[in-house]
Amino acid sequence: MPVAFEPRISGFRRTASGSWLLKAGLLLTLVVLLAHAWQYRFLTDDAYISFRYARNLSQGQGLVFNPGMERVEGYSNFLWVLGLAALDRMGVAPERAANPLSLLFTVALWALLAAFLWQRHRRTRDWWLLVPLAALAACRSFAVWSTGGLETRLFELLVVAGVLRLVHEMEGHHVRPPLPLGAALLGLAALTRPDGVLIAACALGAAAAIDASRYQFQFGRWFSRVWPCVALVAAQLVFRYAYYHEWVPNTYFAKVGGRMLWGSGLRYVAAFVLEYGLWLWLPVVALGTTLAIRRRAPALPAIVLAVLIPHTLYVMSIGGDHFEYRPLDLWFPLLALLLADGFEAWSELPLGTALSAAYACVMLAAVFWIPAASHREFPHVYTAAFPGDATGSEDSARFLDPDRDPLLRWPPFRQVALAHLDLTRWLTRHFVAVRQEEHAMFLANATVEAGRLRSLMDRGVLPRDTYFAMSSVGVIPYVTNARTLDRLGLTDAVVAHGPFLSDLMAHGKLATMDYARRRGVDLWFCDQVYGHASLLSRRMMTEAILARRQGENAWAAEVAPDTFLLCRLPQGPAAAARRMPKLAFRSLTDSTFSKLYFARAIEASEGQVRRDPRDGVAQGRLAALYVADRRYADAEPLCRAIVSAAPGDPGALDQFAACQLGQGNLQGAAITLERQRQLLVRIGGSRRAEEVARNLNAVQAEIRSRAKPID
Repeated sequence: MPVAFEPRISGFRRTASGSWLLKAGLLLTLVVLLAHAWQYRFLTDDAYISFRYARNLSQGQGLVFNPGMERVEGYSNFLWVLGLAALDRMGVAPERAANPLSLLFTVALWALLAAFLWQRHRRTRDWWLLVPLAALAACRSFAVWSTGGLETRLFELLVVAGVLRLVHEMEGHHVRPPLPLGAALLGLAALTRPDGVLIAACALGAAAAIDASRYQFQFGRWFSRVWPCVALVAAQLVFRYAYYHEWVPNTYFAKVGGRMLWGSGLRYVAAFVLEYGLWLWLPVVALGTTLAIRRRAPALPAIVLAVLIPHTLYVMSIGGDHFEYRPLDLWFPLLALLLADGFEAWSELPLGTALSAAYACVMLAAVFWIPAASHREFPHVYTAAFPGDATGSEDSARFLDPDRDPLLRWPPFRQVALAHLDLTRWLTRHFVAVRQEEHAMFLANATVEAGRLRSLMDRGVLPRDTYFAMSSVGVIPYVTNARTLDRLGLTDAVVAHGPFLSDLMAHGKLATMDYARRRGVDLWFCDQVYGHASLLSRRMMTEAILARRQGENAWAAEVAPDTFLLCRLPQGPAAAARRMPKLAFRSLTDSTFSKLYFARAIEASEGQVRRDPRDGVAQGRLAALYVADRRYADAEPLCRAIVSAAPGDPGALDQFAACQLGQGNLQGAAITLERQRQLLVRIGGSRRAEEVARNLNAVQAEIRSRAKPID
């Protein structure tokens, strides 16, 4: 049993006014936290998958993604979906309810932490009580996941509440055995997210180990403590198997499927630790753990560490997460429980108050500095997988450059910043740890596309039962209410059980055109997300060039001036004409259509360049069109200018090499291809570098064959 411990009384505890100042400081941390969260308020596209399940359930169509079709558990937040469905039934749509709920749970979590710290340190209420909550208020990750539309904050609230209740059940002086509310809360966390099962097992296992170390372990007592969690998890498993005929969510097969990605996961955790300066937390946590052991009350640090260490290893093993540190955000409230103990222990040492105050300031600055810079410097124009897939761009070159920062330019901060930046580029290039800003911009763009498709359906251009195939099944299926094949397999069991085709996070599996044909898909978007493509869009140009060079058979139907519905037609053009008679699809391999397209696109691009000769994007687009249309003499000066202005852009070098080859300049093309290969190797584009190397070998072989004397 814990023994009484009488630490020194100092600081704010000395006077009543000091106590009120401390309370005011605590309240201020809540105000700052909510302001910080409001700055980052957003919804993710993935949240709309849960919204669609919730809406279908509330409308009596079941927990399904496509009503009337097979049941697939394409969500991994059962309790969150049930809550949103209940609110939808009461007239509050999921997209309107999700963020207010998350903010409410954020306030509840703050209140839980504040009440715990206030009570735990009731004899020594001092300034360091503010540090854990101030760290949460300053933390970008905690602010980001205060909204987002997903279950993150509900999950964290249930885990922290379960851990604290479990500690109370173990360390309190109870006349009779307390109700096992800790296990019930941890069981609800397991219903909220699958990794909650691991967390609950580790927390309850740690509690059993502590009991055993005290020679108090009894099976009956242990079972009376854990049975609510066991019952809740077992009930969900029975429901899942009866309803979906699987023991785990379909998202497991689509994202993990048994493969281990330790290299990605280690980078994910390392980038997280560097970005938030979490190595500075560890000495304080160690001091807090020591203090708890001195007090013979080790339950809190033991259970917290028993939860965090295995859970972090699990996150490492699966390669991290597509979202920016979402599964690791649990670190902050759990470690916050131990920080106050650590600073209390430190303040008892000689000169401890001054040193610990200085250390707290450094720690808070580290939590805030790099994350705030990443928000400030993030571009306002959407680029997928930034900064990883935009390494050649000016925005990427400047992003988090320590030489531009008044603090990070100095050692040792510079080394930390450079290591973090390298990790961030690698991770985002593999669709891991994608930033909040990118998700917010992606949803804004996808919402516009959803409105366009819904308008086509409302006008009768597309039938209501059109069957789409796309790789992002959030807001577009939710707004259109259309049948949708998820090409990545999150909501499709057949695709999810297929082989991994790439190492991209949550993008490793892909439906085939043959499967889409068997499923009855009408329109397979050429783009991953968007059905619409403007005359000068990257996707329209790419498909037109591929059709001309390689015979790729995409189809385009003009639905507005210079705007096309750009798709492949799994059922064939005749079936599409019968299903969608108001759309006149033209094949991009049709020479008449191709010639007309390139003429219109070149004319429009030339107009843009004349209006703004400094527009590098318009110049690059025009150069690509010239090369595709075999107008190499027109393309060459543009390509030279672009390469000169952006020597680190692999795409610009690719266009220049194509222009040189088109003009028969094999020596020049070989030099350009070698530059491109070296650049790709340097920035980590190994696959593309191998492709360029093959092209270079072919060019060099042609040079040698031409130089060989004729017998």
